[in-house]
Amino acid sequence: MKAAVLTAPYKIEFQDIPEPEPKPNEVKIRVVSAGICGSEVHAFKGTHPFRLPPAILGHEMAGDIVAVGADVKGFKVGDRVTVEPQINCGVCDYCRAGYPNLCANKIVLGTKPWIGAYAEYFVAPEQTLYHIPDHLSYDEAVMIEPLSVGVHAAREASLPLGSSALILGGGTIGLCTLAALRTAGVVKTIVTDAVDFNLAAARDLGATATVNVRRDDLRAAVNDLTGGRGVDAAFVTVGFSAVANQGLSAVRKRGQVVVIALFSEKWTVDEPFAIVGGERVIHGSQMYTRADVQTALDLIASGRIDAKPFITQRLPMSEVQRGFEIVDKKLEDCIKVVLNW
Repeated sequence: MKAAVLTAPYKIEFQDIPEPEPKPNEVKIRVVSAGICGSEVHAFKGTHPFRLPPAILGHEMAGDIVAVGADVKGFKVGDRVTVEPQINCGVCDYCRAGYPNLCANKIVLGTKPWIGAYAEYFVAPEQTLYHIPDHLSYDEAVMIEPLSVGVHAAREASLPLGSSALILGGGTIGLCTLAALRTAGVVKTIVTDAVDFNLAAARDLGATATVNVRRDDLRAAVNDLTGGRGVDAAFVTVGFSAVANQGLSAVRKRGQVVVIALFSEKWTVDEPFAIVGGERVIHGSQMYTRADVQTALDLIASGRIDAKPFITQRLPMSEVQRGFEIVDKKLEDCIKVVLNW
């Protein structure tokens, strides 16, 4: 079968590799659609902590089951599925405590131990599978995974109804976080970005205000929205110190900064006393749990969140290198690039 292999930073090559066959608890999936995620762009650039070349990336996906293992009970050949792209051990302290996303032995789709959806076929354990409703397209189903990230971040913040939030970054994860927060009852939202196209998308998704960080005053926007108090929570979806510090300076006393982004640089805190003096909380948000994925699927399937506007480019898998360059170099206005086999 064909696979798009990240062989070195900034270089993806097509190679012929053996087709995998499912173990008794696995299914074999023919990939139809796969997204390009920001974390995979980190891998493309050589800055991801564990997605390292050579690797077959692709963890946002949708496809068809073409073979099932002997022990698989809930799925059959021909089912349309998406996959939760993490396998958890179930026995470590974190799994037993209810945090499988922090599993000490986790295996992630799109890494060396588990080849991803930039191959024509891959295998997945039954416990990672989700049926795609008939009325959703494969491309729409690709958005279930990134929306799960936003759902998890919103759930971790646990903001009460009527809260305010600042989302720093209007890319896919920032916009998914915005959508998840709005469905959770957060009524005042500000989204920042340096690209007007992304800010327009944020407004279409219901953002109360948007700030172009190259020309607008973020502090003034926060003051206008909150009466000078500061937002209840800031969500950092862009991995730069300056962006994270903007979030810290924008939250109210006893507010929280939720860090979703991967950082390719050290985060130097500008005002450490803001944390102590205001009892502000900084915490991370790592992937999601199965409940988050199910919630994301339900939100899209029910129409409460429309996945279609997120998808701005569709390319054949043969143009995967170009797809990554579009995202990395901002060659075109884009939110989500979907690749089709």
